[in-house]
Amino acid sequence: MRSISVLICTRDRSAMLEECLRSVLACAPGATEIVVVDQSADETTRLAVCRQQGGKVPVRYLRSRGKGLSHAKNQGIADCTSDIVAFTDDDCRVDAGWLGAITGPIAAGTAGAVAGRTLPEPGSDGGEETRSMYAPPQARSFSARTHPWRVGGGGNFAVLREAMRRVGPFDERFGPGAPLESAEDMDMVHRLLRAGFRIVYVPEAVVQHRSWRAPVENRRLARRYGVGAGGYFAKHFVAGDLISGWRFVQRAGVRSLSLASGALRGDGRKMEEQLEYLKGLFQGGARYFACISAGMAGLEKGRAR
Repeated sequence: MRSISVLICTRDRSAMLEECLRSVLACAPGATEIVVVDQSADETTRLAVCRQQGGKVPVRYLRSRGKGLSHAKNQGIADCTSDIVAFTDDDCRVDAGWLGAITGPIAAGTAGAVAGRTLPEPGSDGGEETRSMYAPPQARSFSARTHPWRVGGGGNFAVLREAMRRVGPFDERFGPGAPLESAEDMDMVHRLLRAGFRIVYVPEAVVQHRSWRAPVENRRLARRYGVGAGGYFAKHFVAGDLISGWRFVQRAGVRSLSLASGALRGDGRKMEEQLEYLKGLFQGGARYFACISAGMAGLEKGRAR
């Protein structure tokens, strides 16, 4: 039987994190360990983790040594001791059978990674219902050329640790807290698929994504999603994956049509979110090239020394 680490990265969401931890600890079968990587501004999160320690499943707390979600994930993965790493987010709650479902195909040797079903949980404190969901009804398997956005998100994902060792760490230019602001999970999915690892979707692995953001925060999130997508498409197009260039154009077209649809229906939320996403998409492509330029400048400076 393979061992399982659950990795949760967090920043300044101690109350939601504690509820997330309770839900993971209630899973049957349970994890070998839970690892929390914290980038919070104060000690509130550490204290929340401490309250969940001392049970049958070890809950370990790590203070992040850097900034950004990808950095936190890389630090956490390096500290995990298990064969399989399962990921969820601090603003999610998992079902009791989640851990067994999300890791089952990996433990059975039929997949290198698994994505699960993510459902929106209605806001309890006035938050606008999230649109960050992924819920196809049937199980499916993905090919090497699958568009990563068809696979599912990093808040409900598990992967063989050896697979991540082979494809390399999360790209720390992507994700919250980094220049490209999101899509660190999509970039990892892309690399896993291209490396030949089989990824499957298991609808029984259910996570509830909490709806806590106010409308203005959801608009900012839409832009961040666009920035990450634009950076992702630019990165892989430059690397020779020409289909990524076509997908950038396709994504811009689909979002533009969605914007027009929102205008025709008088759906203000849809219009605002699509417009912010489109702005971010082009901004993200430009930022990726700026990252390349900054990296090359740093390399030349190092050589000069």
